[in-house]
Amino acid sequence: MPEVERVLIPGADGETPFLVVIENTPQARPQSGLADACLVYALPTEARITRFLASYCGDTPTAIGPVRSARQYMLEIASDLGAVLVHAGHSAEALASIRAQKLPVINEFWASGPFWRDPARKMPHNLFTRLDRLRAELRKKPMNVRPGGVPYSMEVASQVVMPNSTLSEVVELDYGPLYAVRYRYDAGRRRYMRDQDGRPHLDADGRQIAPASVLVAFVQWRDVMEQGVPSSKITLIGTGRLAIITEGRLVEGTWLRSKDKPLAFQTAGGGPVVLPQGPVWVELFPVDRPFAASAGSLGAGPSSR
Repeated sequence: MPEVERVLIPGADGETPFLVVIENTPQARPQSGLADACLVYALPTEARITRFLASYCGDTPTAIGPVRSARQYMLEIASDLGAVLVHAGHSAEALASIRAQKLPVINEFWASGPFWRDPARKMPHNLFTRLDRLRAELRKKPMNVRPGGVPYSMEVASQVVMPNSTLSEVVELDYGPLYAVRYRYDAGRRRYMRDQDGRPHLDADGRQIAPASVLVAFVQWRDVMEQGVPSSKITLIGTGRLAIITEGRLVEGTWLRSKDKPLAFQTAGGGPVVLPQGPVWVELFPVDRPFAASAGSLGAGPSSR
C-alpha cells in the first residue's frame, strides 16, 4: 500500500520555518536529518559543489547537518519561504545583506548555543543542530520574519491533475563529478529514490532520500570572487524552465521571480503547480548542464539540456 502522507508544507503548523544550510562534500556524507525534511532545496555553490537547504514540518530529527556557510541566493530563498536561515559563516555578499537588511538568521559564528560538533568527524564537516535548540534560540532572541510560503500547493494524489505529461521514471542531473544525481521512481512507494555519485543517497541512519516530488528549476549559475575569496552566484531574478516531476511523470512549467515578488512556479499553461502530499526536493540546476528524464531504463526516452 502507498504510504499515507500528511500535508508537508513548512509553516503550515503556525511555527516559523527554519532553512538549514547542509554540506554535501564527500567528507560531509552521510548527512543527518535530510530524510526527515519536508522541503529541500539542492543548489550548486563554488565549482558546482552542491549544498542543501532543508526545512522541517513538525519532524524532530535528533541531528541536522553538517551545517555550513551561506550565500546570497540562500538568503533570497529563505526570505521567499518566510524562514530563518540557519548557517555557520557566510560569503562577503551574504554578510553585507544580513547586516544591511537585518535578515533573520541563526549563525553559529554569532550564536553557538543551538550547535555542537561531533568529535568523530573532522572540522569543518562536523557541525550539527536540531530543531528544539533552534526554537529555543528563537524564543530567546525573537526575529522579524516576514510572511512567506512555498511556490506550490498540495492535494491527495487522486486529485492531482498532470496535463500534457510524459513518463519520467528515471531523472538524471549532472552537476559534475561527485555530485551527479539520479532519481528512480518507485511506483509502490510513489517516491523518487535519490542516488548521488553513482550510489544511493543515504541519510546517517541508513534511510535513502526519497521525495514524492522533484521540481527542477533551470538557473544561471557562475563562480565569482568576493573580496578575493571564491564564491558563487545564482540568478534568481527573471524566469526560466521548470520541470515538475511527480507520480512517475513530468510536466513542463516555468519559474518566475522579481525584486518585488517571491519565487513562483506555474505549469506551461499558466496554471498553479499542485503536488501530491509528501516531501519535495527543488533542484536549482545550472541551465548549461546535462539533464535527462526517461520512461524507464537509463538511456531510454526523451532527454534535454
